[in-house]
This record gives sequence, C-alpha cells and structure tokens, in this order.
Amino acid sequence: MLHKRVFILILLFFISCSSGARRLDSDSELVSDSGGLTRKEMEEAAYVIAQKINVYFKKNPSSTGVFVALLPTRNDTSEQLPTDVFDNALIRQLTQNKIYTLRTEKREDQLKEIKLSQQLGTDFDLGNLKSPNFFIRSRIDENAFRSDGKKIVEQILNVEFIQVSNLAVAVSESQTFRKKARDTGGVGW
Repeated sequence: MLHKRVFILILLFFISCSSGARRLDSDSELVSDSGGLTRKEMEEAAYVIAQKINVYFKKNPSSTGVFVALLPTRNDTSEQLPTDVFDNALIRQLTQNKIYTLRTEKREDQLKEIKLSQQLGTDFDLGNLKSPNFFIRSRIDENAFRSDGKKIVEQILNVEFIQVSNLAVAVSESQTFRKKARDTGGVGW
C-alpha cells in the first residue's frame, strides 16, 4: 500500500514537471533567448520603414505612380528568421500609402498567359502591364559581442529603395535591435 502511494506521488511529480506545447497570446511581447528578431519586431520595423518611405514620396511625388518590385529579404544572421513576415508587412504598409508592389517573380507566368492569349486570338489589353520604377532590397545583418560578460546580439535590418532607371538609392533606412541573449553556459564564444 505504501509503495502504491509513493508510486502515485512520484508519477504525479513527473506529470507536473513535464512540459508540453501550450497556446500563447500572439499579441504578447516575447523576446528570443538567442537574441533573434520576433514576428512582432519585424512587423513594427516594416511599419516604421514604410512611414519613412512614404515621407520621401510625399516630398518627391511621381506623376506615373510608384510601382516597386520587392526582392526577398536576405537573412545574413545565424538565426532562422521569418523574413517573409517582414516582406508581407512592408507590402501591406506601402499599399496603404498608395505605393504598389509588383510581383516580378510572377512575370514569367504573366508572359505565358499573354502568349497564350495571342495564340488563341483573345483580347488582351497590354496597356495595363506595369513595370517597376523602384525595387526594394532588404537585408538583416547580425553582430554578436560580449559586454560586461553578457552576450549581446545586434540585428540590423537595412532597406534600400532603388530607382530602376539609374540604380540610385532613393531611400535607405535601417532599424537596429539590440538584445541580451540567454547564456547557455556551455563552451561558446
């Protein structure tokens, strides 16, 4: 009988100590143990950068409209960052400011449809085709160092708005995120 009670207590102890997946509030602010960027930080950075780009185009309006081709954000960090979260948030913000994104990676599909429509003799209006007058190049870099014995990780999100016609950088913005990473206590740098 005593063995049974001890066994049940030990079993309950292990069950209470076990960890499992649990749902977290997606709006709560979380910090990555490794110092990597979170979804919320990327979305906030996209908002800030889009506002700065909007200011540029309010001062320098384009009579033909602003059409941009977004190159996928390059991740030059040691983390697996969801760069598409930043890209999608940036597109969403730019569209709200009447800066439209052209999906140039779909251009090949578009050309196939045009060719097919010409072969079939259907009516296709080529006047609606748009070409980008700017493209967006973004990159996330990382700098890791120690300060007062603590591991610090800096991740810098750089965005350039480049004119297609002359390759001049019209807007260059960056956001820097500095965090104290959790020390694993192992052999590391």
